[in-house]
Amino acid sequence: MEPIRVGIIGVGNVLNQYLDKIGVHPDVAVVALADVNAEAVRKRAAEYDVPKALTPDELLADEEVELVLNLTPPKLHAPVTLQAIAAGKHVLSEKPFATSLEEARQILAAAREAGVKVGSAPTTFLGSGMQTSRKLIDDGWIGTPVAAFASFACRGYEHWHPNVDPFYSPGVGPMLDIGPYLITNLVNFFGPVSRVSATTPRSSGTRPRPGKDGEVIRIQTPTHVTGTIDFESGAAATVIVSWDIWNHNLPHLEVYGTGGSLAAPNPDHFSGAPVLRRGEPGDLALDMTPPGGGDWRETPITHRDDAYRGIGLAEFGYAIRNGVEPRTGGDFAYHVLEVLLAFEASSEQGKHIDIESTCVRPRPLPSVGPQEPYRFD
Repeated sequence: MEPIRVGIIGVGNVLNQYLDKIGVHPDVAVVALADVNAEAVRKRAAEYDVPKALTPDELLADEEVELVLNLTPPKLHAPVTLQAIAAGKHVLSEKPFATSLEEARQILAAAREAGVKVGSAPTTFLGSGMQTSRKLIDDGWIGTPVAAFASFACRGYEHWHPNVDPFYSPGVGPMLDIGPYLITNLVNFFGPVSRVSATTPRSSGTRPRPGKDGEVIRIQTPTHVTGTIDFESGAAATVIVSWDIWNHNLPHLEVYGTGGSLAAPNPDHFSGAPVLRRGEPGDLALDMTPPGGGDWRETPITHRDDAYRGIGLAEFGYAIRNGVEPRTGGDFAYHVLEVLLAFEASSEQGKHIDIESTCVRPRPLPSVGPQEPYRFD
């Protein structure tokens, strides 16, 4: 396949997570970087040997660029994506897909009219850890999945992030910042969601700004979100996402079935081995004993294990070249966004929120060995 020619808008903190291991995906060619900060984009282009350092408008006008990777701040995701579509480019955006369903509907409508593909991160569900977990679930190692628990909790980002205020602005917060990793992987495991019920308190209206006596951060979004998800498949999940918790022993992502339990790796990572415990006799090599006996066992990885965020670009490029829907495509991204937004809506309205959209459960990736090329068929 001819490499997909990618232009990236936004050269902030997340850029290195796409480019540090881009060499494992020879079917991706990053041909241009762009940012409103001319000095920063020149420095980053030199750092990664990218031939063009441009303004965003110059990148969108560049005929060499086929696919735009949108790494701008969350509130700019929708406007920049719409500008790229208007320029005739395919677009893969960092999460969230948009900050409202109205913006997301505009993106889908514009993409259909322009005949281009759009999609959104996170793409961690394409990594070896989650693809191995998906294969174990699909192959019946825990029986029929009936429930899951997913969480991410910390005290917030102000203790390490250099520009934390946008994270506490409307349309962001922990649910739209870290929640996409949990919800995307849950939909990968279980398929589309039917309804959400949640509560979304916040511990205070301001927080002290570390190292700045007397300065505070205004909190304009829920900082603790907890709720339940019902899936069309009949399974249910409990979700906790919080920036109000100092310490905890919560698992990141566990799936419970009629025949056992699976502890998946961190859904913010691309690798890591799932841990399995069977409740019934199974493969003798795992030495399981019924009922509910045996030990938690780390499982072998079934997929190539050196993917990073560039795998999303490679998978998207394959879809463009072959005329198929990306696994991270627009309908999937819209559905995940609707679920994310439903948590706050449920809390505000005091009721279950029915999810109106649906999506196709992403196709699993073919298993390949450590020296084989990635495959996306």
